[in-house]
Amino acid sequence: MAESESRNPQHDETIVPVEPGFARVEAADRRHAPRRGATLPIRLVALGALVVAAGVVFVFLPRWVGEQQAQAPVVGEAPPPEPPAVEGPVYTAAELAAFRVEADGMLVRLLNQQAQLERRSAADWGGDSYETYEELARQGDDAYLADAYFDAVAAYRVALDTGEALLQRSLELIEAALDAAAAALAAGNSTVAAEQFSLVLRIEPDNESARVGLLRAQQLPEVLALMQDGEALERAGSLEEAVRAYRAAVVLDGLWAPARSALTALEARLSAQQYEALMSNGFNALAAEEYDDAHEYFSRALALRPDSRDALDARTQAEQSGKLEQIALVEARAIAFELRERWEDAARLYGDALQTEETLAFAQEGLERAQYHVDLDLKLNNLIENPDLLFDDSVLRDALLLAAEARALDRVGPVLDEQLDSLERLLRLASTPLPVQLQSDEQTEVTLYRVGNLGRFLVKGLELRPGVYTAVGSRRGFRDVRMTFAVIPGQELAPVRVACVEPIQ
Repeated sequence: MAESESRNPQHDETIVPVEPGFARVEAADRRHAPRRGATLPIRLVALGALVVAAGVVFVFLPRWVGEQQAQAPVVGEAPPPEPPAVEGPVYTAAELAAFRVEADGMLVRLLNQQAQLERRSAADWGGDSYETYEELARQGDDAYLADAYFDAVAAYRVALDTGEALLQRSLELIEAALDAAAAALAAGNSTVAAEQFSLVLRIEPDNESARVGLLRAQQLPEVLALMQDGEALERAGSLEEAVRAYRAAVVLDGLWAPARSALTALEARLSAQQYEALMSNGFNALAAEEYDDAHEYFSRALALRPDSRDALDARTQAEQSGKLEQIALVEARAIAFELRERWEDAARLYGDALQTEETLAFAQEGLERAQYHVDLDLKLNNLIENPDLLFDDSVLRDALLLAAEARALDRVGPVLDEQLDSLERLLRLASTPLPVQLQSDEQTEVTLYRVGNLGRFLVKGLELRPGVYTAVGSRRGFRDVRMTFAVIPGQELAPVRVACVEPIQ
């Protein structure tokens, strides 16, 4: 054992190359080796035994070797019979165990690799390389089952390299097939494109580019038919219908560049025609002084071309013309309200005009004039409806000034004239004194508020303007008396007696 280890310092160097065919395996063993169809279940069983094998190699094998050395024959005893000669190199138990561990590891890798190749359908495109790969795996399995682990390692190593090359080739096939499919799709060849995308999906079923591409290839005939319809309609001048055909093609395949280009170009052409028509209609409406219609046309044209200076200027012109027309209309209506003495309506129109343009002089003047008349109307109606207010001297004085001011206006309409007539009549009545007789006892001192001290008298006649008066009488030794009476035009007033008759106890 020591001598063998000194000859093989490294693991790789301990492996002695053998001739192809794995001559160390007994012929009888090869005859009884399982067929390829059964190797996979066997591999799974073998894989399950890895842990047990490792335990045997690293735990029980050294102990068994020590026991065998302890049982070596002593001097004088007959040696055991020599084993039969075996062709090829002879390995120690430790070396055999190491070969098995390496074979087990390679077997796990090979099983994973085979699963990847099966998912990529390598049998469909692998050709001779895949057959060689399967044969190498089969040879490795045969050697492994025959406990020829060195030979199994050699076969598995070559199989793994071959499988890696197949996996790399699958990536290259995917890339080449995607390129070919894209070229065929761009050329309008749906059959070739579908074949290439299908090839990619057989190799890599979850390839998103191939999945989308296959759907596009399947829809391509319908897309091409819609394109032909659109082109024919466009040549015939049916642009709206052509747009619908191109748009349907884009809906089917939004990545189909010819459909997008045709749709974009035709929509631009239609937009230009619509723009020109809207501008023409707008100028026609402007000439006909239909400013609202003109503004609508120019706004729609500007929506098609937001950066169009012509459309913007035209819309501005329509706006200004419309404003001037509206202002003129407001002024005419407001003047009509003034003539009809509907001052509140006139004030509202002038105010609306100033909301549009606050510098309008006619609106500023008109609003001031209308508000004055609204205020005047309120004052006149209040005095007319409440004539007793005129009994107050200050109110009477203000009412006389108000009536004079109203009469001096440049224009006095029928309504105002009637109001002034009514007020002036009330003012005359309120300003005309009426005869009033006061009676007393010549012992009582009489004072009449708003007039003065009347002294003592038996009968006194006065001329008093309409209103409410209070007379107070006082006499030494008697309680004061207070008498309130109203002088009203058109009503006869009985004599008013003011005399103190209740002595103070």
